[in-house]
Amino acid sequence: MTTTAYLLTLDGHDPTGGSGQTADLATWAALGWRGASITTALTAQNSYGVQSVQATDVTVLRNSLRALLADGEPAAVKIGMIGHAAAAEEVAQFIEARQCPVVWDPRLTSADGCELWIRAHGGGLAMRLARRADLITANRAEACALLDLPVWEVGPPTAAWINAIRSRWLETGGPHRAVVVKAGHTWGVHSTDWVVTHSTVLPLVGRRLPRSAHGSGNVHASVCAARLAEGWSALDAAAEAQLRAHAGIDQAIAIGPGRPMTRTDARADSGDLPWLPLPGQSEEPPPDFARLSGQIGFYPVVPDADWVLRLLEWGVCTLQLRIKEIEGAALRMQIRQAVQAAREVPGTQLFINDHWREAIEAGAYGVHLGQDDVHTADLPALHTAGLRLGLSTHTPGEIARAHALRPSYIALGAVFPTTLKAMPTRPLGLERLAQWRQWLSPRYPVVAIGGITLAQMPAVRATGVSGAAVVSAVTQAANPRLAVREALHIWPACADEAMAQAMV
Repeated sequence: MTTTAYLLTLDGHDPTGGSGQTADLATWAALGWRGASITTALTAQNSYGVQSVQATDVTVLRNSLRALLADGEPAAVKIGMIGHAAAAEEVAQFIEARQCPVVWDPRLTSADGCELWIRAHGGGLAMRLARRADLITANRAEACALLDLPVWEVGPPTAAWINAIRSRWLETGGPHRAVVVKAGHTWGVHSTDWVVTHSTVLPLVGRRLPRSAHGSGNVHASVCAARLAEGWSALDAAAEAQLRAHAGIDQAIAIGPGRPMTRTDARADSGDLPWLPLPGQSEEPPPDFARLSGQIGFYPVVPDADWVLRLLEWGVCTLQLRIKEIEGAALRMQIRQAVQAAREVPGTQLFINDHWREAIEAGAYGVHLGQDDVHTADLPALHTAGLRLGLSTHTPGEIARAHALRPSYIALGAVFPTTLKAMPTRPLGLERLAQWRQWLSPRYPVVAIGGITLAQMPAVRATGVSGAAVVSAVTQAANPRLAVREALHIWPACADEAMAQAMV
């Protein structure tokens, strides 16, 4: 008999359900996780705020923690409100004995302004919690008080802030520990969270909403805990947490005449996406790349111009030329030949993989780049030349990077295991593909890629993506022409599909 994995929240009880452990449990349920909870404090509150807080008796807290472990270890622990120092000591001992990821969401005051132990006299214990936590999710006011630093209102964190975070919170533990300094309680057109690790400082920029909502911090921290339990990086966890918190605030639920509460099961879309600017790029994103001129559909990726010519003859109108083995004049000739052939077939959308200089020189329709390529490609030159841009993504952090560049389409993968190259991330699967496609809708066409066979293509199409990129399903098929015919039957060529839609 196996023990079902669960996530544990140590937080206060909010009778409205808008925050605390109730919001954590609801968020985890929306993510497909089973949650467990131990109450650190009882509160009397409503939509106007907290009227009183009663910390849990330390003996009850200790016995509750011990009893829970008899049913198995948690996959991750999320810590929120802690009512007094004795309770904090119990929590500190508990997490110090655990091996799972720990997310700490510091609370300095209750909503009615009452100071909690951490601000008044919890410095040493706060440091213990901070040094054990794998991820700390503090807003600027909380981080300012805990680190005893001047108020930081706008712009990136100063060197003093970064040094304090690293020396006091990140100096112990492994290299994957991180702090997210959230933009709550700040002003401006954009709302920027800063992800600080041992070696990087990265901004996650979001569209600021005209209102706030009760419990957004709980949604953010509990999403982070769930994704760390699944092995995601702190950046990827923070990117999805910001997306879901933004959607939850935007779709907040009114529970009374006071503040609404963050919706824990909100349906996020492209309006909720955070973006991760490139180094040196401003928070304001660049202009959008040109839109696609047609549908995507069946999207073969082929290794040379001869394959492009064959596929055009067989009725394929969206394809990618990915040349890996040749350089120099031979490379340029292959690209020019493919681009010229594509130009002669109306409605063709030919993307050149990686070789953006040669694509500009040949007057290509578009280029497709990977995450590493965007740091070296001349993106303004591509934009000025009018080329379409497709970007590969594998994680929420990479989706945020792609969103900062406003491409023509975004590819998600690998959907299934692939033997063509080693992937650093696990396959998405159809459920996650459908979910991430929804995140990118309606702004971006989405291409599914990675390990997709002809037999799997109907299920891939059912997720709502705009197209499916395939490699071995065509180039390694026993009968490539028959494979293309079958694929176009499943997913018609863009010209045929547009014609069929026009006749409806």
